[in-house]
Amino acid sequence: MTAIREVSIEDTMTQLAQMGEWVSDGRETVLGPHMLALADWVDSKVVEFAIQARARDLTVPSMIDRSILERAGYFESFPASMVEEFQGGCMPPATCYHCYAKLADTSLPETGVWTCITRCRRNEDNVEAGRMQTFTMREIVLVGPAAWVQERRQEWMDRVLAFAQSLHLVVQLDAATDSFFAGGQARGRKLLQQIKGLKFELRARMDSRSAALAISSFNLHETFFSRRFAFHLADSADAHTGCVAFGLERWALALAITLGPEQAFRPVEQEQQ
Repeated sequence: MTAIREVSIEDTMTQLAQMGEWVSDGRETVLGPHMLALADWVDSKVVEFAIQARARDLTVPSMIDRSILERAGYFESFPASMVEEFQGGCMPPATCYHCYAKLADTSLPETGVWTCITRCRRNEDNVEAGRMQTFTMREIVLVGPAAWVQERRQEWMDRVLAFAQSLHLVVQLDAATDSFFAGGQARGRKLLQQIKGLKFELRARMDSRSAALAISSFNLHETFFSRRFAFHLADSADAHTGCVAFGLERWALALAITLGPEQAFRPVEQEQQ
């Protein structure tokens, strides 16, 4: 088992900043070439897993219409959230909303797995190390009967946990809450979400003092999104959905802090030679 480094998160992030690899003004963060390459390397491994799972690649735009977020119930679920609107739409708070919009008002002849990636933005005040307002999210979206979606999510949890451990990250899978439901009843529904085990997070522990950082999440939505977007399975059977999300910059940061920048960058450099 990999031991947690004695060097603190703050010291490593200072080192990364001095190297020009993690430049942050408290709101926006710019990654340097090695950190970008490390995030891309992690993404390439996730894509390999997606191909093995027969996921279909879904190209999504960089912006999303506000009407899609409204249909998804985003502002009901997160009433305090602010979404900045630009010419052409909003930056999505999560990649998977694009997928549900593309499935809207359809009947799916069979179960489906999709993968998509885009830049996302969440206007959060949390300044915890590794939490970025603008970030890159790779997602795997699962659509099918309830039991099938649950089984596929478990497979992804096992697969990603083993992958993280193979990289010598100190990780744990924890039940979590991040309600997709209406804000006025959020407290009770978050409890229900936790009881049902609808959300798990893979959290990386990077030093002995700081809280673990969530680098991936594994979510079951039941029929929430399929009903919002009016898609179903053959013979009008209910479609359940789930998603697996990867915060790529967080993965890169976890590796750089846990292993040290030089060791974390080494496998990427070796593959590029």
